[in-house]
Amino acid sequence: MIALLFSREPHTRARALALIFRGAFWRGVIVVDHREPADIVARLEELKVPVTVKQIYPGDYVIGEIAVERKTISDLFSSLVDHRIFEQLERLRETYPVPIVLVEGDLTEVAELKNPRSFWGAILAFTVRDHIPLIFTPDQEQTCQALFTLHKGGWAEVAEFGLRHKPKILTLDQRQQFLVQGLPSIGDTLSENLLERFGSVRGVFNADEHALAEVPKIGEKKAAEIVRVVTAKWEGRQKRLEDRPADEETS
Repeated sequence: MIALLFSREPHTRARALALIFRGAFWRGVIVVDHREPADIVARLEELKVPVTVKQIYPGDYVIGEIAVERKTISDLFSSLVDHRIFEQLERLRETYPVPIVLVEGDLTEVAELKNPRSFWGAILAFTVRDHIPLIFTPDQEQTCQALFTLHKGGWAEVAEFGLRHKPKILTLDQRQQFLVQGLPSIGDTLSENLLERFGSVRGVFNADEHALAEVPKIGEKKAAEIVRVVTAKWEGRQKRLEDRPADEETS
């Protein structure tokens, strides 16, 4: 295990850190990133919540298989402007089974933003498109109460769940679309486009990046992500905790 920590491969180091984390630190403990406010840590300790402060990335709070990214309203808007939030949440989704975004602050502040619709557009994208739950809290005290509730509620023991809702009875074409819709960013229309182009589920899964990119509304970005998911080695439910770069700004 120690040797893995010094591997030249970032993902190998991350897997080793995850194993150490789950074995040594998860005993009902909330792991808090060291850049989070000390007041939150102190309040959680007042609430009798076991806390470990560490340098973690992605996420600001880790409760078993749940990772919480905390953003004040102004932080969220700033990260939307430079697009940093989208990369952060993508890594959060790739790393943890249950990613959550906690938005802290008075929502009346949104009206004072330069472009409030950008804020609400991002909120809708996170919830509707990316299926990432959001929690809204008015201040740090309620943030602590939300974290306390997540911890006390036993959410760390997450039950097995399916990736998509599946009706009990499906026709053959519905089953085919259901399988294809398991690919990244693929819904009803795109799954139909893919099946029409390649003729079968196997044809879709075997298609190369160039062929996928030529399908209407797929494009190069979606094609690359589909190929990455289809060809990636299965790593089970292994979680990754990576050291946050020292020069990264506080999120």
